[in-house]
Order: sequence, then C-alpha cells, then structure tokens
Amino acid sequence: MAQTITHNIDAVLQGLDLYTRTKIPKAARVAIGRLGYDVANKFVPDRMNMVFERPNQFTLKSLNYKVVSNYEVQLDFRKDVGKGNDPARYLYPSTVGAPAYETKFSRYLHAAGIAPSNRYPIPVKENLAKNSYGKVSQGEYSKVWTGLSSSRPKRRQKKDLDSSLRFGQSKRRMTGFNPNANFRYFSIPDNRMMNTSFKQTNLFGLGDGIYRAKGRNDLQLLFTYAKSKPKTPNIFDYQSFVAKVVERRAEGTFRRAFKEALK
Repeated sequence: MAQTITHNIDAVLQGLDLYTRTKIPKAARVAIGRLGYDVANKFVPDRMNMVFERPNQFTLKSLNYKVVSNYEVQLDFRKDVGKGNDPARYLYPSTVGAPAYETKFSRYLHAAGIAPSNRYPIPVKENLAKNSYGKVSQGEYSKVWTGLSSSRPKRRQKKDLDSSLRFGQSKRRMTGFNPNANFRYFSIPDNRMMNTSFKQTNLFGLGDGIYRAKGRNDLQLLFTYAKSKPKTPNIFDYQSFVAKVVERRAEGTFRRAFKEALK
C-alpha cells in the first residue's frame, strides 16, 4: 500500500521574512506529526467503521505512523504479526478488489497436507463460537487446528481388531472403527489419507468440509470448502481516502503549528 502523498504550503509562506522562515522546519515537523496521528488514529479507523462490518480493535489500530523528517511522515499497516493474520496483507485486497487474503488457518490446511491446494475453508458461523464482534473466535480456529493435527489415524495392527466384529461365520477381516473416538475433528477430503485403505466418503457419506463429531450421532459442519479463493470487493480505497484527508487538513494543521512556533 506504499504511496507518496504531497501537499504544497507555498501559500502559507508568501511574504515571510528570513527570521520567520527559520521557524518553518519546526512547525512543519509538528504539523506532519499531528496529521499522521490524526490519520492513523481517527480518520482511517472512522473510515474502516463505515466500510467494514464490525471491525475489531486489532484492525482499527493497525495503521502505524512515523515522522521520519521535518517534512515527511510514513504510514504503514502492521505486518509480520506473530499470531493471527497481518493487517497489511488481509486489508490489501479490499483496497484494490482482489482475491481475499488466505488466512493462516487456510495456509495450515494446505501446508499440513489436509486440504487440496484448490480448496479454501469457509466458516459455517452458526456452528462456531463467535467473539464480541460477531466473528469466529480465534479459540475455535485453534481447536479445529489442534483437532485436525491429531486426527490422522495410526496404522492398524492385528491387536487392534475388534473381537466382537464378525461377518457371519467368517474370520475377522477389518478393524473396528469408532469415528467419534478417532475423528473428533476431521476433513473431507483429507489428502493425508490418499495412501491409506481408509475411505472417508464410504464411511461417512458426507460432503466436502471440516466436521466436528459430538457423541456418536451428532456431527456438525464447521467449514465448507470453496473451490476458488473468494474475491474481496474494492470497498476500502485507503490511498485515495488519505490523499483527500491531507488535501483537506494539511494547510490548516500547518498554520496552527506555525502560529505556535512564532510565540
């Protein structure tokens, strides 16, 4: 989202004597700092509240500002976040209209070899706990993540055979399988099972998605799988918005700072 926005203050400087002009750098630094603060902490968050549905505080406070010289302030969204998703990345599609940012949860499913590379999880919100902003809570993602990580079935051995499982008078030929015990959370499809004899679709008869087993007969669909990345519309024209704020407020902010510098 890098872009240079400039504003000409020549109109303010006309007719100033040499001594008065010595106050310009100080006044400019104060003005540019105030403008950066207002953009990052007031105007952009207000704009986010207008265009996004109940943005959380992490998103609203994601724009940083830094005065780098008497005449320049840098604005940039947070990136390289340790936990969660980076605002710099997940906000970008909404500024240009592009495929939605792939979340860490989606990237995990692909990296772990669970979901095919052309499948993208879409939460079924009514079956998942939500935070105060009405979004799926981070705790739910963590539970599913952990459950899927531990859900891969182990190789079945002779000692695992269920002694009560028979087909007529024939000898035991397969392992007794309790889906509730082995797959509290499971994905269909799950690429980790491509080389096993376990066939999910034959066992469950379910459509694609991520499920949670509750008891023996209660299954909940937690995520469906989209076959392409969802597209985010261009609803947050951040650069144009900031340019308009600068155009509207820069001169007045500098005039006030300059007046203070002359006292």
